[in-house]
Amino acid sequence: MIMVWMLRWMILVQVLSVTFLLCLTYPDKQNGNHCGPMCSKGEYITGHHTPLSTDRGIVNSRPVVNFYRLITSLKRGYSLTHALNIFHMLGFVHQESHRTQWDVLWAHESPFISGNLTNKVHHNQKVSQVPGMQQITHKAKLTTQGGLKYVPKSFLIPQQKLNFLEEVKKNKHKNRLWMQKNIEHRGNQVKKLQELDLNKESIIQEYISNPYLAQGRKMSLGIYVIVTSVDPLRVYIVDTKYVIRCTSKLYDPEDFTDPRTCITDGVDQSNAANFRLELEKGKDQITVKYKYKEDTGSNVVFAREGYDTYWIQSQLYDAVRDVFEQKWSSIKHYINPTRRDSFFCITRWDFVPDEDFNLHLLEANMSPNMPDAEHPFYVSFFTSTLYSLLRISGVGDIRKNNSTRPSYIIRDSDVMLNSIPSCYNSSNISCNNEEYLLCPQCMTKSQIEMLKALVFEHLNRHGVKRVFHTQRMDDFSSNNTQRVNTNLGSSFDLYHDWLSHKCQLDMYWCY
Repeated sequence: MIMVWMLRWMILVQVLSVTFLLCLTYPDKQNGNHCGPMCSKGEYITGHHTPLSTDRGIVNSRPVVNFYRLITSLKRGYSLTHALNIFHMLGFVHQESHRTQWDVLWAHESPFISGNLTNKVHHNQKVSQVPGMQQITHKAKLTTQGGLKYVPKSFLIPQQKLNFLEEVKKNKHKNRLWMQKNIEHRGNQVKKLQELDLNKESIIQEYISNPYLAQGRKMSLGIYVIVTSVDPLRVYIVDTKYVIRCTSKLYDPEDFTDPRTCITDGVDQSNAANFRLELEKGKDQITVKYKYKEDTGSNVVFAREGYDTYWIQSQLYDAVRDVFEQKWSSIKHYINPTRRDSFFCITRWDFVPDEDFNLHLLEANMSPNMPDAEHPFYVSFFTSTLYSLLRISGVGDIRKNNSTRPSYIIRDSDVMLNSIPSCYNSSNISCNNEEYLLCPQCMTKSQIEMLKALVFEHLNRHGVKRVFHTQRMDDFSSNNTQRVNTNLGSSFDLYHDWLSHKCQLDMYWCY
């Protein structure tokens, strides 16, 4: 009971503090109310989605960010402190009104459920969610449809009950444990076969019973993945920075009744805070001793224990590539081609390593929470991650006149290649021939704009790396310009070929 009241008090304090910050900074002159419309409304819900105009009252010279369902997000425990601070640092102001005309819509919840925002958003506006990403962030859609090599065997119950029983029969010699997961992302339990409820709506997933133990505790490793475009697909990872979560009690391979010993998600993490701090700093304070950055401390620990950190990172990149290659066509179905540059998002992907440090993907979280209270050691990490997100998505460069959009600050000549001799030495160029697709005289306006966006993001990466064309140096060597075989569309193939030529001239473009 005490814990419940403490949780309610923490939520109330956060709501009041954020409300005070917004009210103090952005008065509502029209209504003569220093606190603004949010004081009387109690909850902010974004209004219609119209392009910016000069009629913007007290903020007509600064870009506007709107927080979708702000109070609801705070009540549900989402921390917006980092986002508020970063937007303020970038010169944004916040307005809460049904008539607000915004530059950026920051949403923890999906804003696409009510109203057709996908079609109504203006091309000069940005939304921090990507339509269709539920194909990855929805637990059942990610894990139970098969074909993903890093996801443990998973079944949607009761729909896939027969498939599950067939799997058990086929591998009856294996003494496996299973995790029964609630569809609503909470209430996970580790069970033996005979303990499973095959009539309960849930997900049954093979439990990794030989986990890597960090000082005797089971651990999960989280990475942040950024999507700035679906078609062409542009995906990035916040490189070498991990969110480490661990069980608050020592792992017991004989007892799975206590989730604090065997499940890293959804348990009280406060008891494990000191351990996470110790792990991130590295054993024997090696992070301090050798002056490693705090976010690379975990890599130092893994390397010291004999694990190949390059192997760990290559698995992370390969897992993200594999998921997007499998899910891209279903995500693309939700994207309006005329609005494809308006959406971006960040997700957290959680992996569990086994004793050989083979990684197993458990879930991808939409709009992952970044609370200071739960992870005080990660404050600078979260701030840096959000800054990277806003820079690479172009949000950090938004101004009133939109003069810093890629089409304005990247020149056509910046995307033209001079490394293709056939473009300049041949008098019979056929733009229908694949050999000439990247020649200046064959590129369309939309293709040029697409490559400008790619160049813009490359110049504003700030600590993130491309998921595709990363750690595949054999694909970019001077002796190999063969295209990686994917089914990610013609636009993706075009910019893959473009990057291949750029990489041959400068290694800076290989990552």
